[in-house]
Amino acid sequence: MSTDPEPNQRFIDAQKLVKKVFDDLCAEYRLWKSDYVAKALQQATRPKPAQNLAVFPEISESLSIGTNGTPAPPSPTLASIEVWDSDTETTTEVPMQIFRVVKPFAALAEQEFCTPTARNIFLGDDPHNMPFLPFPEDPSFNHNRYAEEYKGFSWEQQPSLDHPDLETVVVEAARRLHNEHGMLYQHIDETGILPLELLDRDGMRGMIYLSRRRDFPDWPPGLPASQKMLQHDVPEPTSNPPDKSLGLLVSMFCTNLNCNVGFCSTHLDPTSMPLTEPPQIRGQRFKELLQTPCGEDCFLVKTFDHDQTTLQWVDNDTQLLRTVLDFSPDTEPCDLAVICDKPCFEVFAQRRLCIPDESIKKVKPKTKPKPKPIRSKSSLFDDLDTRRFTPGKPCRHDGPCDSTTNCICYINKAHCESGCRCSRKCIRRWAGCACTISKVSRRNNSDICRTKRCACFLAHRECDPEICGKCQAKDAEVTICQNTDIQRGRWKRTKVAPARYGMGLFMEEAAGVDDLIIEYVGELIYEPTAESREPIAEHRGRNYLFELNNTLAIDGTYAANNARFINHDAQKANAECKVRMVNGEHRIGIYATRPLRPGEEILFNYGNQFFPVPAKGTEAAS
Repeated sequence: MSTDPEPNQRFIDAQKLVKKVFDDLCAEYRLWKSDYVAKALQQATRPKPAQNLAVFPEISESLSIGTNGTPAPPSPTLASIEVWDSDTETTTEVPMQIFRVVKPFAALAEQEFCTPTARNIFLGDDPHNMPFLPFPEDPSFNHNRYAEEYKGFSWEQQPSLDHPDLETVVVEAARRLHNEHGMLYQHIDETGILPLELLDRDGMRGMIYLSRRRDFPDWPPGLPASQKMLQHDVPEPTSNPPDKSLGLLVSMFCTNLNCNVGFCSTHLDPTSMPLTEPPQIRGQRFKELLQTPCGEDCFLVKTFDHDQTTLQWVDNDTQLLRTVLDFSPDTEPCDLAVICDKPCFEVFAQRRLCIPDESIKKVKPKTKPKPKPIRSKSSLFDDLDTRRFTPGKPCRHDGPCDSTTNCICYINKAHCESGCRCSRKCIRRWAGCACTISKVSRRNNSDICRTKRCACFLAHRECDPEICGKCQAKDAEVTICQNTDIQRGRWKRTKVAPARYGMGLFMEEAAGVDDLIIEYVGELIYEPTAESREPIAEHRGRNYLFELNNTLAIDGTYAANNARFINHDAQKANAECKVRMVNGEHRIGIYATRPLRPGEEILFNYGNQFFPVPAKGTEAAS
């Protein structure tokens, strides 16, 4: 049985068409660019002056010596310059005075910069390919050692990088093939003729996307810029259904108590959807629980006739209500009315259609005793030791947090945190502290949650606002709990000023013992990136790397706050750094070890590992 040659022939014809159009455009673009460059250079060239312009006599470069042997004040040198106006093609002579400076200006001190940030920025790893070679003209830098930290060069992996001419020709070829020959962009890519792909693939943006984000030259002549931007074959949907929209919004919003922001730069993993819950409240029960109507359309004062034909809801509105009920089925109808932007009595009627009363099963109270939270046991948890533990992702699964559900918190030997989707009564949840104001501390509450009597402080954790209720950790206006400074950003006022070694950090207000001075922030990086940055840090003589745990480090080289200016002094140290677990996240705080006065410089011991060789005076990280 013979095969049908038509599909293969059509593919070959498509390849020939794409190649012909692309080759013709390449030749056409070369001719246009040659003429374009020639005209551009001609317009930038100044015409030859019609006559020699008079130049005032120059004074001798030798300095005249005064009677006392000192150089005489500099005399001005008179001259003139030509100003060429390319628009009017005219030349204007402008007189000027040149003063020769006897004493040269002092060279400015070496400067550097970093991006200011108040929170850690998760980077992970630098690119595997070297973007550029640092210190290219400095023979003292070990370029070979630095190059060995990378797998290759960026310009070798992206041949189209900085090749705008190729992009221009490819976009025009795709436009003509699509508009004049009716080819789909997908079929153009399938031919494999064009050197750049049009559609997005494997996380790389195609030319359809990139064509809308760059400027094109005036080629082909007369073609408007709006027509040079490629459009998709099929119009993109204007909106997603409610369930997908909710999933997208939830994934982009960080629910960590340290953040509560969208597009979080500290936690890059998308937030998981909450688990669905079975309904517990029947329709008639809502009327017994609620007493105050929300308005004139409230289900308490206005009833629905239950005739489904009069309930005019479009599919999108019904799907929105069903999406909310999947995750929070017992939400009050008054609140559902606000979420769905519908009358309350209609929402109540629609809820009874989505969740009939007969489908709601009565939950029998469990006779089992309430499980007690597991206290700090070294055999069950590793997060009590920040040196050998790295926080993981929040768990999300049905059932208990144990080996039967492959709970990632159980596998990581971690406590379940606020971002976990398990029950608030999960036995792996951190139990919190029970600190209260005692008679002794009633007059001075500075030690509440700051001693080993506090379970959170003893476990190197800050108090959890959702759990530690007796110390009122969640009340920002109450200052009873003294173990929530990092998450609330209660830093001391400081300033950067010249110090013994470069710049230093100085107090602008008093601080007591164990007071948080400032948090050390920067980029969160893995060990391979820390090693690849080491040659540059050693060459510059400045290292801003802080070990956070056994997986991550904080580097304040390219993004940091004023904590990067704190200098080293082993004998006169008045501060120390501590790693704290703050709402499921490791963070570094700089705490005072003795009372500090305004104007006093903040110093702490960098440790023996910071200095490769002993040194009497070592410039600090500033």
